[in-house]
Amino acid sequence: MTDPRNILVVDDQESARDTIQALLAHDGHLLTFASNGADALARMSAQNVDLVLCDVMMPKLDGFEVCRAIKADHEWRYTPVILVTALDGQDDLVRGLDAGADEFLSKPLDKVVLRARVRAMLRIRAQYREVRKRATDVDAMLRERRHAITTAAALSARECEVLDLLLLGRNHAEIGTALGITPRTAKFHQTNILEKLGADSRLDLLRIFL
Repeated sequence: MTDPRNILVVDDQESARDTIQALLAHDGHLLTFASNGADALARMSAQNVDLVLCDVMMPKLDGFEVCRAIKADHEWRYTPVILVTALDGQDDLVRGLDAGADEFLSKPLDKVVLRARVRAMLRIRAQYREVRKRATDVDAMLRERRHAITTAAALSARECEVLDLLLLGRNHAEIGTALGITPRTAKFHQTNILEKLGADSRLDLLRIFL
């Protein structure tokens, strides 16, 4: 069974929040409510939110600003945002797109459309999480591989530091600045690293580790 998803509903009107709750009541989602933009961002920080349904017309922080803040944050930017609006002008659509909105719904809300858009956005959220998990698994695998190779080659701690910078494409001068050594010393370490690893060149290091 799929775990329930946490949907943050942001609207300054209690009646509007009640309407969304009623329309989504039987879909098994966990609904969290915020009555203004500042409260919404605070709840984003405190909870694991899967989807944001945000009204556009709110005092102080409006829906565009809330969306922009969410999309600007490294941790939140892939959380889908559906803007709910009574506005229908092209300028408002452009503002929403510029703010990073993933979808738009017009008031009055249609139950079938709302549920379909919510399902679609939650599928996108689930796909992103799966991709992120796989990327994390790959990163862990590469770290383990690098540790095993450098340990077997008996690289010193300093050589490991130089190696990391070589794999990032840094030149001898940049390595020297980063590690507080001369470029000549950086080149010396590179020569030792290549010899210990049986690599022909800096480019060959990428083959070994990637």
